[in-house]
Amino acid sequence: MKPAGQGHSQSSEHRPFISVAIPTFRRPEMVRRAIQSVLQQEHADWEMVISDDEGPEGATWSILSEHARSDPRIRVIENHRGRGQVENTNNAMLACRGDWIKVLHDDDWLTPGSLATFAELARTYPAAAFMTSTSHLVQDSGIRYRRGRQVYLYSGQQCLADLYLAGKTRLLGIVPSTLLINGNVIRAGCLMRNYKSISWGVDQLFFLDLACQGDMVAIDDGLVFYDTTNHASITALGSFPQIDQETIELKHLAWSLLEDKRGLPDPETMVRALRVARLRTRIRRQPLSATIRDALQILRPSVLKAANLAIRAWARAPGAIATLPGIAHCTDFL
Repeated sequence: MKPAGQGHSQSSEHRPFISVAIPTFRRPEMVRRAIQSVLQQEHADWEMVISDDEGPEGATWSILSEHARSDPRIRVIENHRGRGQVENTNNAMLACRGDWIKVLHDDDWLTPGSLATFAELARTYPAAAFMTSTSHLVQDSGIRYRRGRQVYLYSGQQCLADLYLAGKTRLLGIVPSTLLINGNVIRAGCLMRNYKSISWGVDQLFFLDLACQGDMVAIDDGLVFYDTTNHASITALGSFPQIDQETIELKHLAWSLLEDKRGLPDPETMVRALRVARLRTRIRRQPLSATIRDALQILRPSVLKAANLAIRAWARAPGAIATLPGIAHCTDFL
């Protein structure tokens, strides 16, 4: 079946500055909200590629096709790469023609003016492998807004170290929907992938792979509404034992990629420190014995040192720092 929107006059030779890649599966109302947030952007040099994991037989397809018929910048494609979040996201990104690829999950949506800000960053740092922003957290109790204009530039190795320590990138709240990826990186083959038994942590795995491709630019301004309300998602389905096991595997992978490990805790110590840091969110959702086990980890000198390193990483970012607009540089090292 021909992808919806394929027959419009906006042909394949047009290369937009930003492609918005939206993977979707059985969320017609949510994806409609995501689409509208793109249509309302003041930055107009974009295309939208929506990959439907259910395909033409699903209820969402007709809604997506209607949008594609109404705007030549929108294309709807069926995912033939293999079902699931990983390949559906890859399917959307690989169909993008833009210089930069803005990932947007179907349950999230853009803030007004976010594409213009991302475009400004992309023009300022054209050699970066990828960029990220912070997000406004949409919770069942309301929206937690996060605003700022500071910009941080990380080398790939600085980014790997920060991801390993769950530092500034964790504080900013890096998720797939906050990403703007250099199109050359995707076209060179850096895609989401499955690794060992990881399912909950596929996003974190992708961030590590992106960091291996070059510099990361981060802005602490909320450019995306990130929906954490009570609805089905891979992130919400992970159990604590599963999350802990996948975290160990991811830390070992990050450890293997780091060129300079001096002063860094080993993966097991790092995971113990993270368990201590996450006690407040876990205390009512795990057995008392697990809470006591995690709390006692702080008595280990190595764990206390790892926790202090993570706190330092939260507070300060390596590399160049700027402020939008009028990006003026200064230097701050971890």
